[in-house]
Amino acid sequence: MMKEFGLKESGGAKVYRAAIYLRLSREDGDKYESDSIANQRKLLLDYVNDRCEFCLVREYVDDGCSGSNFDRPGWKKLMKALESGEADCIIVKDLSRLGRNYIEVGRYLRSIFPVMNVRLVAINDNFDTLNEWQNGDALTVPMKNLINDVYCRDISEKVSSQLRVMRKHGECVAAFVPYGYKKDPKNRSRLIIDEEAAPTVKQIFIWKLEGYGNQAIAQKLNEQRALSPYEYRVENGGTTVCCFKKKPKAQWASGSVYNILHNECYMGTLVQGKWKKLSFRSKDKVLLPKNEWIKVDGTHEAIVDPKLFGMVQEVMNKEIRACGGKRARVLSGFLFCGECGRQMTLQSSYYKGKKYNYYTCKDCRDSGKKTKRISEAKACDAVLNAVAKTAETALYMEKIINKAEFKLDNITEIKRLEKQAVELKEEKDRCQRLKNGLFRDFSSGLLTKEEYSDYSEIYKTKIESAEADLIKTEELRQKTASCGKDPKWIKVFKKYVGLTSLSRPVLAELIEKIYVFEGGKTEIVFKEKIAIEAAVEAYGCEYLKEGDEIETAVGKAI
Repeated sequence: MMKEFGLKESGGAKVYRAAIYLRLSREDGDKYESDSIANQRKLLLDYVNDRCEFCLVREYVDDGCSGSNFDRPGWKKLMKALESGEADCIIVKDLSRLGRNYIEVGRYLRSIFPVMNVRLVAINDNFDTLNEWQNGDALTVPMKNLINDVYCRDISEKVSSQLRVMRKHGECVAAFVPYGYKKDPKNRSRLIIDEEAAPTVKQIFIWKLEGYGNQAIAQKLNEQRALSPYEYRVENGGTTVCCFKKKPKAQWASGSVYNILHNECYMGTLVQGKWKKLSFRSKDKVLLPKNEWIKVDGTHEAIVDPKLFGMVQEVMNKEIRACGGKRARVLSGFLFCGECGRQMTLQSSYYKGKKYNYYTCKDCRDSGKKTKRISEAKACDAVLNAVAKTAETALYMEKIINKAEFKLDNITEIKRLEKQAVELKEEKDRCQRLKNGLFRDFSSGLLTKEEYSDYSEIYKTKIESAEADLIKTEELRQKTASCGKDPKWIKVFKKYVGLTSLSRPVLAELIEKIYVFEGGKTEIVFKEKIAIEAAVEAYGCEYLKEGDEIETAVGKAI
């Protein structure tokens, strides 16, 4: 904000071309009415109008800018005016309006202003560089600047602490909310679903699960003329700045799709506190380790079902690449070499004008080993056959389990294992926190180098042991749950009885990996492998492997 004012005569005495400077920042704790821009302006104008030695030429304002640094738009304009000679005097309400950085304010007072021959007046501090060494200013001014600096630091810490508490309670403190949500008018720290944008978010996840690449999804959205997150925010009255906007209208891009697909907010989980300021004086931030992020589940209604969200993450972790940037093949990312474990790649060849697709292991081929390969059609048939047989097995096992007397007290045992898993996780987290704090203790001199090394090794061993026990406990819990009245794996596979064709959503829900061996032999690893084998073992039945007939021990047991 900048205003021009008229000149006035002073009867022969030197007239200073004065610029008044106003600053306000809630971050510095300037929350009182007496510090408002309007009140500062009234005080400064009254002061100037009562004195003939000043001619007011400009007003410079920084509203909402912290005093911890001098990277402020209004201040930069003021400095240019001083350099050009447009003004040679600055008038502020008090020294804290000038800034709250002790070192920087001192540099301006002792070095910059004297060299530029600029006069500074701080009204409430009774400070004027024209007679600064009167009335003990040599001592009081540095002390006031130091107090302002300490005050700014204290306020910054209090604000950060309050925000941290709010984040831990699942309150949204971000200025902008993710696309698909909006802030609740009744509670600004709570998210509610934006019914207009939410369907687009759901569609993005569905397309990704079906095998579309990020760029292909962005292209489909642009073809449907769906507003990009930027344009949607602008259309709904939001304020935003986009430095990289090249076209008149911002469009969907692969980066926007990527960010949406990785945002846990869409399944009802609020993740905050990812970044931390290097200093209360600096705007620079650093990304914190994931274990220091503040994550709270169930803070708001989910747009995407957690199961669908998890399946999409698994598909993306397989690092599949959509052919031609459009849509991935059904088995892409699921096939692995049975010898080296490397992910197999899709190749194509032509014979008599017909195209044939097959998967091969590049590592075996490059190292001179016998190449593991399988045609796409054969692999699809093998997977479809395995899924169909396991689905039939699920139906048979359901009948057996419904008639059988349970061999285990499942509910009691499952609860015991779940409690044990929680305790192991808490122990792991506790050791991790202690390990993370060792370097701080070492830096402060509480630990010697040898003690730091010894304790680090101890906590590392404990963390690894807890992780191993946690894996074993989870496997045992799954096996125990598989022998219950209504195992999860039966519900999952029953949906696919009579399946006639494969799709990526089916594979994402059922299959972990598909290993290919010499001669095109396959081993399909289902996500519920442990549960299926445990259930069959518990009831004296043999698990149906690929190639077995359905009328085996399972069928005879009915």
